[in-house]
Amino acid sequence: MSRLTLSGENGKFTLAGDLTRDNVPYLEKEEAQLWQQKSLQLDLQQTDNSDMTGLAWLVKLATKARREKVDLKLISVPETIRKLAKISDVDELLPLQ
Repeated sequence: MSRLTLSGENGKFTLAGDLTRDNVPYLEKEEAQLWQQKSLQLDLQQTDNSDMTGLAWLVKLATKARREKVDLKLISVPETIRKLAKISDVDELLPLQ
């Protein structure tokens, strides 16, 4: 299992590691830095494994971005996350690029 990290600045962030139920709780503290932006680009290319908890975190992130009026874009989204979103019928909730 690869620890999940969030890093970046100036509205461009990278998520790296396993986007799974074991790692999502570690994002809580790091997530605060995202909401200091008006425009946010989150690169998911370096995420490895993903599960429904990881997908739920992305949906929560997208929901909060809409509420906070932050322009969020998810880029380089792995096929695993795209498939989970589609079968869960939440793909339209995510700003996938």
